Amino acid sequence: MPQSERSQIIIEFLKWLAAKSRSKKHEGATIQECVQHIEVEITSMGATTKRALSYVKSCQKAGLLYTHGLKFRVSEVGKNWLEKKIL
Repeated sequence: MPQSERSQIIIEFLKWLAAKSRSKKHEGATIQECVQHIEVEITSMGATTKRALSYVKSCQKAGLLYTHGLKFRVSEVGKNWLEKKIL
């Protein structure tokens, strides 16, 4: 997979997660919600569960995400990275 396509998937994922993190009702997303969103919405069923999970783990390892209880949220590093990529 080209690096630009991988970056685009991560950008779309972080935008979705940032919106979920701002919501008072949800305040983040579980690992299952993250994987399902990547599989269905972003890659149009083109990613396997294992690949989608690797995106989430890569973002967490890079410090773009953090866990709060059982839910993932976008970290300050992730917000800054996202702002740089969107502009």
